Amino acid sequence: MDDTFLLKTVNEAYSSVAKTGATAGYATAVARSFGYTVEQLDSIPLESHLGLGCGNPTVTVTLKPGETVLDLGSGGGIDIFLAASKIGADGQAIGLDMSAEMVQRARRNATRRGLSPPNVCFIECSLADVLPIRSNSIDCVLSNCVINLLPPFGKTNIFGEVYRVLKPGGRLVLDDILAKEQMPSHIREDMKQYSCIGGAIQVHEYDGLLKLAGFNDSLFVDSRADLNIYLMAAELESNTPSCCGAGSERPTSSSGDRKDLDLNQWAASYQIYARKPDEVHGIICDTPLEQWWDAFPAVRATDVARISPVELAAMLRDGPSIAVIDVRAEDHGGGHVEGSLNRKAQTFHTLLESFHAQVVGAHTVIFYCSGSMERGPRCAGWYQDFLDSSGRSAPNVRVLDGGIRRWLDAYSEDAELTEGYPHA
Repeated sequence: MDDTFLLKTVNEAYSSVAKTGATAGYATAVARSFGYTVEQLDSIPLESHLGLGCGNPTVTVTLKPGETVLDLGSGGGIDIFLAASKIGADGQAIGLDMSAEMVQRARRNATRRGLSPPNVCFIECSLADVLPIRSNSIDCVLSNCVINLLPPFGKTNIFGEVYRVLKPGGRLVLDDILAKEQMPSHIREDMKQYSCIGGAIQVHEYDGLLKLAGFNDSLFVDSRADLNIYLMAAELESNTPSCCGAGSERPTSSSGDRKDLDLNQWAASYQIYARKPDEVHGIICDTPLEQWWDAFPAVRATDVARISPVELAAMLRDGPSIAVIDVRAEDHGGGHVEGSLNRKAQTFHTLLESFHAQVVGAHTVIFYCSGSMERGPRCAGWYQDFLDSSGRSAPNVRVLDGGIRRWLDAYSEDAELTEGYPHA
């Protein structure tokens, strides 16, 4: 079975679950079986737990206020939301998932709870690739029944990446499915079982991958949980796809009905603990995301029209009602277009509704940043997407060509058009 097909099939299976959801009965039965308390489940959105885990890493992990947590394969967001309640508003909880549909679901759940970046964010990425996280930036990495789904090269890659992103002394707390013995080919090659236990490796193999990455002292604890809960709960909730129900277009096995399979015969749920050595040198990074905009939806309106400084100057003097938006935030000083509203690009998407209420009466809304190459066009695109998705045709959205640099080249000495410039 080739790795590309495996990743694609797993992604499709979990994306399907993200779209359809799980019945409350199935999701709760699985969650309770693997250690989530009633109080925990009541504290998070119902749509965030889908019955896809094999443990509860938030029960045993010690998280402190202000820490940064990374969840590998965050699904609907269950463990991120529980971790966020421990690290508080000054901490950061980052969920990574390969499924675009899962990320969308988790973001909707976060919005319902009033949680937003940078405190809580969900990012789409493959765990088999380089993570979009900076080195030495994470205090604790969590994962719940995800690493077993990766192909061999993906398992090797993810542990190396975890070691890279953890700060010295950072912790790794995983719940995962491990094989009790070498998995027979009829299970390993059946995608219905791969999404459940077929990708599991044995303890000594798992420990070897951790050591290869740099984690020299790891602890493996068998949770003694009954893996057949996936099958039993799914039978009770006949319309719910279980984690052992991933389909495949490629015929792979003649192993018979899954009702005949005893998952406990072949695999077990383990909690795995590891720690990056304190003596590892590296510059600690307090901004973990490589690209802050990854925490938000991709811009669809990438062709927002541009307006020249000359055109903007004419509009300011004699034109229609306009709103000029400077998204530079901290570097707003040093000169800006007269009358600019200052908004921070990194929080702009979260506040689209309230922003629109402020500018709805304007004929044209014009965005700019330093050179209008990144933040200005991105925020303009998000606002245009907002208008398009809500069926609104006004106001017009534009980007100041060349940003504040080009503007100051032309109008830095004109006090009627430029504010805050030292020589104006």
